[in-house]
Amino acid sequence: MKDDETDAALGSTGAVRLAIGLAQGLALYLLYLAAEDTVWPATNGIVFAPLTLIAWFVPLILLVSVRSLRFRTLAIWTVAALAVLAGLAVHDLVRDTELNTGSFWFGYPPSQGNRIAPSPFLFGFGAIGLFIAQALIGAGDADRRYIASYPRYFDVAWKQAVQLVFAAAFVGAFWALLWLGAGLFELVKIDFLTKLIGHRWFAIPATTLALASAIHVTDVRAGIVRGIRTLKLTLLSWLLPLLTLIAVGFLGVLPFTGLERLWSTRHATALLLTVATLLVLLVNAAYQDGQPERAVPRVFRWAGSLASLALVPLTALAGYAVALRIGQHGWTTDRIIAVAYIGIVAVHALGYAIAVVWPGAWLKRLEGCNVLGAFVTLAILLALFTPVADPARISVASQVARLEAGTIPPDKFDFAFLRFDGGRYGREALARLKSAAEGPNAAAIRVAADKALRMPNRFGGPVTPPTSQDLAANITVFPAGRSLPEAFLRQNFNASAPQQWFIPQCLKDRSQRCEAYLVPLGMDGAESIIIGPADNRGSQTVVFVPDADSTWKPAGILPTLVNCGKIRDALRSG
Repeated sequence: MKDDETDAALGSTGAVRLAIGLAQGLALYLLYLAAEDTVWPATNGIVFAPLTLIAWFVPLILLVSVRSLRFRTLAIWTVAALAVLAGLAVHDLVRDTELNTGSFWFGYPPSQGNRIAPSPFLFGFGAIGLFIAQALIGAGDADRRYIASYPRYFDVAWKQAVQLVFAAAFVGAFWALLWLGAGLFELVKIDFLTKLIGHRWFAIPATTLALASAIHVTDVRAGIVRGIRTLKLTLLSWLLPLLTLIAVGFLGVLPFTGLERLWSTRHATALLLTVATLLVLLVNAAYQDGQPERAVPRVFRWAGSLASLALVPLTALAGYAVALRIGQHGWTTDRIIAVAYIGIVAVHALGYAIAVVWPGAWLKRLEGCNVLGAFVTLAILLALFTPVADPARISVASQVARLEAGTIPPDKFDFAFLRFDGGRYGREALARLKSAAEGPNAAAIRVAADKALRMPNRFGGPVTPPTSQDLAANITVFPAGRSLPEAFLRQNFNASAPQQWFIPQCLKDRSQRCEAYLVPLGMDGAESIIIGPADNRGSQTVVFVPDADSTWKPAGILPTLVNCGKIRDALRSG
C-alpha cells in the first residue's frame, strides 16, 4: 500500500511539474509574440523586463522545489524571488534604456532605440545567484534550520547542479531527435515535421516541457543522481594533484622570472583567477561532504592542503594586477567586476588557508568558509546589479574625475564609453561636461562631450542608408562571378524591425563594406547569404535566409566563424 501511495505522489508531482513547464512555455511564447508584434507589454520595458525575467526563472525555482521544499517555505521563497527579480529588472532598464545589443534572449532589439528586455549580464549572473539561493534555502528547509549542516548543503547544491546539467543534456538530445526525424521525412519530401518544429508556438512550450520532464526524472531517481555525482567528483579529485603541482611550480619560478613578464601578457588577472577557481573546485571535489566514513587518500590530502595554501598568493597576485591597472587608468566596468570576483575568491583563499593550519580533522574549517562564501557571493551580486555598486555608475564617476582633473587629456579620453557603455550615468555626465565652465581643458571637453551626445552610433559618423546600387558596389560576392539576388539588393534593411540589431552595419550604412558568401545551408538545398565585414572587424557575421514573402530575414549569427582564414577561403571558393 505504501508503494502505491508513493507512486501516486510521484505521479502527482510529475503532473504538477509538467503543468509548470507548459505554463512557462506559454508565457515565454506570449512574451515573444508581444515583442514580435510590438504590442503590450512589449511596448513598455518597465513591465516587459520583469515579466521576462520572472517567466524564465520562477518556473525553474518551482520545478526544482515542488517536491523538496515545504509549501510555506516555497511560497515565501517564490514571492521573494518574484520581488527581487522584478526589482533587478526595473533597475536594469532604468540604468540604461538604450543598450545597443538589444535582446539576445528573444532575437529582437530595443524598439525605437529603447531596450525592453533585461541585459544578458543580468540573465547570466541572475541564474548564478538564484542557484546559490536555492541551495541555501533548500538545505535550511530540509534541516529545519536557518543555517543547515554542511553535508546537507553539499547534498542539495550538487544534486541541483547534476539535475540541471542532465536536464540541459536531455533538452539537447530531444531537439537533436526532432531534427533527425525531420531530416528523415525530408528524404521522402514530407516537410510537416520541419515546419512544425520551426513554429515558435511549438518550439518554446516543447522545450520547457522537455526541461520539466528531465528535472522530474532526475528528482525521483535521486540515488542515481547521487551515484553520478560521486563518480564525477571522484574523477575530478584525481586532477587535483596535477593542477596543484602546476600552480605550486608557477609560484616557485615566479621569483626568478619577475612580475614584468606576467603583467606583459595583459590577461594575467583572468588566468590567475581561473586557476584559483579550479583549485577551489578540485579541493571541494576531494573533500566532498567531509563525513568521517569517507576516507580521503593521503596524496589528495597533501595536494588539497598545498592547493589551499597556493590560493592566497594566486589571489593576491590577481588583486595586485587589477590594482595596478586601476591606479594607471581608473575604474572600468570590467575592473569592477574583476575586483568583485577577487573578493569572492579571497574569502575562499583565506578560509582554506586557515583550514589547513587549524588543528583537528583535515580542512574541517573549509565547510564554514564555503557557506560564508555563498552568502558573500549573493551580497556581491545584489550590490553589482543595484545602485549600491553599479559598475556603470562607479566607472563613469572614476573616468570623469580623471578627465576633469586633467589626468587624461580630452583627445585621449573615450567619450564614446560614456555615450554607449555608461548607461544613463554616462549620458548624464556628458550633459554636464557639455556645460563645463572651468577646469583643465574645459573648452575641449565641452566640444567633445557635445559631439559624443550627437553620435548616432559608436563609429561617430552620420549614417546614410545605402541604395541598391550602393549595396551592389559595397558588397563583394563569393564565389567570384556571382551576384546578390535583386530582392536582397532592393530590401530596405533599415526598416527590418524588430531585428535591427541582427543587421550588419554595411546593410544600413553606405560607408561600410562587406563580403557576401552564397552557401546552400537549407535542408532543401536552398541558398543562404552569409554577410560579414570586409575587414573582419566591427560588424557581426549574419546568415540570411529567404522568407515566404520574397524578403530576406536574419536567421542567426556566426560571431567568430569567418575569422578563421581557412574557413573564409573555403567560403570564398564556394
